[in-house]
Amino acid sequence: TLPCFPMMGCGDFTVPAAAPNGDKMRSLFIPDACINPHPRFGTLVQNIRQRRGSKVDIRVPRFKDKNTPQGTPAGCPAPSTLEEALKMDEVYMDAMAFGMGCCCLQVTFQGRDIAESRHLYDHLAVLSPILLALTAATPIARGVLLDTDV
Repeated sequence: TLPCFPMMGCGDFTVPAAAPNGDKMRSLFIPDACINPHPRFGTLVQNIRQRRGSKVDIRVPRFKDKNTPQGTPAGCPAPSTLEEALKMDEVYMDAMAFGMGCCCLQVTFQGRDIAESRHLYDHLAVLSPILLALTAATPIARGVLLDTDV
């Protein structure tokens, strides 16, 4: 399973097509049309960007093989244009949508007493590493293979 949409942020990935660099997110890749239309979500995106004093700056190592061109080295300042972002050695993502666009599942357990609750907890402790590995399965972001191993 893939917890995120691998082509999010690549070209016209929305239907209908929408251009990035809107007033709320100011993302090089994600259009404001991806924000839930409820006023709360657009305001949340704006407030986080204003409090940080900059856009979100997510960077993940790009998978490199013999055909991967050498790009701007890791740790460079955040790019200001799409062309600069595409030349980076890291996969650069500049919007909360890249993280919030991942699917997730939250489950609440309730035992009838402390003994049953402990029993459930003990079983969950064994399953948690497996579930964590499954949810970390993100081999592609922004249409680029990532150099991560889960």
